[in-house]
Amino acid sequence: MDPGDEGAQSLKRPYLLFDFDGTIANSIDILYNIMNQMAPSYGWEEISPDDFEVIRNMSAATIIRMAGLPFYKIPFLIRKVLNEYKKHLADLHPYPGIREMLMQLKDDGLNMALLSSNSRANVMNFLDRHDLHYFDWVEGTSGVLQKHNRIKRQIRKHCLDQASVIYIGDESRDIVASKRCGIRVISVTWGFHTERILNRYQPDHIVASPAEIPELLKL
Repeated sequence: MDPGDEGAQSLKRPYLLFDFDGTIANSIDILYNIMNQMAPSYGWEEISPDDFEVIRNMSAATIIRMAGLPFYKIPFLIRKVLNEYKKHLADLHPYPGIREMLMQLKDDGLNMALLSSNSRANVMNFLDRHDLHYFDWVEGTSGVLQKHNRIKRQIRKHCLDQASVIYIGDESRDIVASKRCGIRVISVTWGFHTERILNRYQPDHIVASPAEIPELLKL
């Protein structure tokens, strides 16, 4: 790459794609409870808090293998989880510092969007409930498409400059998907996966609090 091109790329204003669960919404406890509620239906043992901490250090692929669930059943499981999720929307809150982070990013003139594996209805309900209307657009679950394909589709749909897109999420699969799309990724440590496993997948940056993101992105 020509040095001039590299300098021009570094000056591009970032376009931020946020994950929802575990990044914006503190839904980890709710998802943990739903998993245990559904365990008998799938022949799983109830997950203890200690077991859950172990799971938080596993990749998504490892968790799916451990569950022993055939691939074709995964969409049905997701649908059941999202239906249960709706019942707990009143208990769902943003992580501390999220509102302030979004306000600062908006004040800094950055464009932001939400790309979630959750349903768009659930996400919009949450945003309305907490008055978090800082996003240009919100996209919910897209069936069984793998995450990198969903990201690519939204980049094309919204005519985004790939070089300026930064994905912000809490899971190792966010890192894998972003790298497959050729975009940068910031991992957050307050969600599902621990800092240890996030480091293993080598994101561009890891942050431990929402306040770090506006500072990291200052031009």
